[in-house]
Amino acid sequence: MNLTHRLLLVEGIPGSGKTTLAKLKYEELTASGYNVTLYQEGDSHPADMAWNAYLSLDEYNEFLKACKNMWLSSEKKIPFSELKRKILEVTRFEDEHAILAYTKISFPEMSYYSLLDDISAREICDGRTPLSTFKEIHLRRWKRFCEEALDSPDKIYIFECAFFQNHIQELLGVYDLSAEDIATYFKDLLATVTALNPKIYYILPDDITSVLMAAAKERIAPEGSNQLDWIDEITSYIEMSNYGKTHNLHGVPGLIQFLKKRVFLEQYLLHILPVASEVRIRK
Repeated sequence: MNLTHRLLLVEGIPGSGKTTLAKLKYEELTASGYNVTLYQEGDSHPADMAWNAYLSLDEYNEFLKACKNMWLSSEKKIPFSELKRKILEVTRFEDEHAILAYTKISFPEMSYYSLLDDISAREICDGRTPLSTFKEIHLRRWKRFCEEALDSPDKIYIFECAFFQNHIQELLGVYDLSAEDIATYFKDLLATVTALNPKIYYILPDDITSVLMAAAKERIAPEGSNQLDWIDEITSYIEMSNYGKTHNLHGVPGLIQFLKKRVFLEQYLLHILPVASEVRIRK
């Protein structure tokens, strides 16, 4: 088969339909006989770092020890060897670090989730590392991914929100970089995977407010839970970001203002970056 694009990047604002489109592309290509791997947000990812903790080997072993102590005082619904296997399934070891997709761990009891507060603080996102470190880790991982992907020439990879969304949330939301500096970042990032001839599928909302509010109605926290509704979580995140504080963004109107800025910036990047793209309008 002729694989024109080995890496498909599905992008758009939250609630625009990225997950649906990514799964659709996966199903279409698989049905056509292609060997396809789909990575969604929060997965144990070969390149992206969102929702993945970046742990030294000592920190990783300390986490395993904490899990063992929790297991010893638990109902022991599964053997500890099985719990350790579940953790290893969402762990990647690179450059003397463990990269742990901590939200994907299938714990046997709810009590284990209390261990994740400290682990989540070990992400490199949300301004927890200097921009130079954030960029260096990402470029190294994307380059390594490309090199490994080239060893499997019959395979197509689909990344959901790993290119624009998870980087721009950091570059714009945390570091409040200029459009020119963000463009330079993405040119460097894109250069690491040029050999895979990537293509961006971008979902452009016809009306940001209506798309956002439609998603908010669907993403309601379970009744009786301590969770915030999705719209409240994302609004709070933007309010507390450096960009939100600098630009005095508050509530849903502030979130919409941020998303408008993001869409404008992403359209600019689609125009200047040397990458194939397909824009789909979301009504």
